Amino acid sequence: MNITENISLARPHDAYFEQVFKVLPVALELLRAFLPPEQVAALNLDTLKLSPERFLSDDLREFYSDLVYTCQTLGNKPVRICLLLEHKSAPTGRRIYIQLGNYLRGIQEEDIRQKRPKFTLTIPILFYHGKKPWRTKPLREQYGVVPAALAGYVPHFDILKVDLQAMSDEDILAMRDIVLLRNILLVFKHIREGKYIRQHFRDLLIFVRENVSEEVRLGLFQVTFLYVQIASPLKKDDIMELAKTLPPKESRRAKTAYEQFVDEGIEKGFKKGIEKGIEQVIVAFLKKNPDWSDDQVAEYFDLPTGTIKKVRLVLGG
Repeated sequence: MNITENISLARPHDAYFEQVFKVLPVALELLRAFLPPEQVAALNLDTLKLSPERFLSDDLREFYSDLVYTCQTLGNKPVRICLLLEHKSAPTGRRIYIQLGNYLRGIQEEDIRQKRPKFTLTIPILFYHGKKPWRTKPLREQYGVVPAALAGYVPHFDILKVDLQAMSDEDILAMRDIVLLRNILLVFKHIREGKYIRQHFRDLLIFVRENVSEEVRLGLFQVTFLYVQIASPLKKDDIMELAKTLPPKESRRAKTAYEQFVDEGIEKGFKKGIEKGIEQVIVAFLKKNPDWSDDQVAEYFDLPTGTIKKVRLVLGG
């Protein structure tokens, strides 16, 4: 989805998903919180980085947004980690296996086009925040009882599922070492609940983590505040009253974002606000990935190439 051109009031969730999970510390928290410990131990997460690859076909874009990370195993084997947000508010049932099977086939076809000697191991992570519970059974179980002699014909692949409605707030708050992700999960889970957002506004909007730069934390605040303005049922004036309870830096940023809404309209304000908020994230991204071209970074963050050039000039190169 192109945030700078096609952001709409009907689909702010995928815009928010893409912006927050492009932040490396957030992605790391997600993997460490939801992958089984033995899988985390098998990955060299120090090598984790964003990839410019996308594998959604035209027909799948209706259902999902995707972000792709790459890393190495401890044995230096390549791994793709694909984060997918389901757009639908209700689970797609067992059709999910057809859709993700086609997605994984697209990845295999790319490996063949690139003449890689082996297929790249891929970990699909499905992020679901719809209201209805997710009760779809694993792929193997969709075939029922199969004689042991024929079991080898039953296809199977694993999906790591992040189902927010299956998690209580207490579960989320009790998770260790997800200081940034905690806010994001709670915002996603309760974005449709004005009363909850009003009661927990400050805790949801303030990102605190000692080993993450202030620029990244303020960037996450910016896109989260704009998401709340767009997607929550609270009136904009009510949100601005709540913003007065925030610390000075965040309160000033909230006021600026609100003025953009008033002066330029909701969609243009959201676009420009995300651009300004994500610039701090881009600074950290460019420091870690200096080999990416301006065009690659611009395409990945859905921003004009000129924005990336300006940020790179600030960094001195």
